[in-house]
Amino acid sequence: MSLVEVEFAFFLPLVLILHWLLPRRAWLQNGFLLLASALFYASWHPRLLWLLFVTALLDWWVGLRLAATPRPAAEDTTPQARAARRVRLAWLLVSLGAGIGGLAFCKYAGFFVEPFADLLRTLGFVPSTGPLHVILPLGISFQMLQRLGYTVDVYYGREPACRDPLRFALFVAFFPQLTAGPISRAAQLLPQLAQARRLDFAAIRTGAGELLLGFALKAFAADTIGRMVVDPVFAAPGTFAPADHVLAMFANALQIYADFAGYSLMAIGAGRLFGIQLPENFSVPFLSRNLPEFWRRWHITLNRWLFDFIFTPLTAGHGLMRGRIRTGFLLVFVLSGVWHASASGAMTGYVLWGFLHGVGMTVQATFDEQYRGLCRRDRVWVQRRKSRGYQVAAWALTQLFFVSTLIPFRAASLGDAAAFLGGFVGTGAQRVPVHGLTQATFLGLALALPIVHHLVALDACRGLWTRITQLPAPVRGVLVGLALVALTVVVPVGASTFLYRQF
Repeated sequence: MSLVEVEFAFFLPLVLILHWLLPRRAWLQNGFLLLASALFYASWHPRLLWLLFVTALLDWWVGLRLAATPRPAAEDTTPQARAARRVRLAWLLVSLGAGIGGLAFCKYAGFFVEPFADLLRTLGFVPSTGPLHVILPLGISFQMLQRLGYTVDVYYGREPACRDPLRFALFVAFFPQLTAGPISRAAQLLPQLAQARRLDFAAIRTGAGELLLGFALKAFAADTIGRMVVDPVFAAPGTFAPADHVLAMFANALQIYADFAGYSLMAIGAGRLFGIQLPENFSVPFLSRNLPEFWRRWHITLNRWLFDFIFTPLTAGHGLMRGRIRTGFLLVFVLSGVWHASASGAMTGYVLWGFLHGVGMTVQATFDEQYRGLCRRDRVWVQRRKSRGYQVAAWALTQLFFVSTLIPFRAASLGDAAAFLGGFVGTGAQRVPVHGLTQATFLGLALALPIVHHLVALDACRGLWTRITQLPAPVRGVLVGLALVALTVVVPVGASTFLYRQF
């Protein structure tokens, strides 16, 4: 089950009604939501349910052990302090080893088994094993980052250890964010779970709106764009006309955004229905005018995690990486590419995507440094940077870089990515299979929805959107009803997929 499958349309209302019928006790609400989350997870693969809770129990126990061993002051060099640091580090390594080791085995073991078998054959040995097929636990990458973020925060004393195993288990397994985040931090989610939630009709209304918009982005826009444009062209790169390759390149970016941002918005809306606020994950990234701004707006919770727990400790610590900002950018984005890779795709494409963005961030940092020097020497450069022409050019270059680097991210292999690039100047004659006015209309609406979702954030459009949201309740009810009917008609039952489930 996922948030966009038809089973969820029956699961969510039932869980929601029973949840708000319970007495207002935090432990009762948490226990019921944990049971619902277990059922949600078991609908995907019940045999792996134990893994979800064993890993949660391990990190909860590690947190208690860290709390039981006081953190010495930095200047304390006594034998007792050194012993305490070794104990704390050992417990931290237990959590890191279990989390990262389990993720590495599940996601990456398949990449290395076959090459190793080939090496053995070259050396004259006959390996007894065939290709390794590992079932990828649902949402394992997101859960691992959420648990490790908690452990590291407790280790450094930024957060107190959670002593309630029920609350911690729900922190890890809350079903709206279980599949693909957003990645919650302990300081943001655990205090909410410690308090009894009370029914708030304004929150219910907002959450229902987020669910509807997220579903429209995911199940209509993303799936329609993928089915009609992106999937056909990327399945046979180089055979389509150059114009169709250009269309597929931009449509691919819109599809990935609508797919993941829509799913994240559904998770946030579902959480709000239960009185739980999950963190924002996307903030109109296609309005960004430079790469740092883009990555502050795209997959926000993942990038904050990477920069808080990897980039900042490396570049602001006391090791060899101290002050090496550009090297830090490269490392973080290559690691992001590795994190996105899975046994169902080619790791090299994801790593290349991460490397290109690491290079892009270093170029951006160098450019900004040089431009600040120009501004200090002559204030006219400040005005040039504020000019409309500069802003438009910066926006266009940023978006073109992001959209084009998604080609190796989406292509099945580097060879297919090269063939796709060749299709821009190739002689392919095949056309995107859009036939008739109805299909063309559906495709136009699907492409327009994520674009309009960005435009309403602009000052010029915000007033119009505000007036729409302030229409009388009966009018808004009719509009929502029409939207639901339209989605029911155009979205095939059970046909929706989710690109980020594999991550």
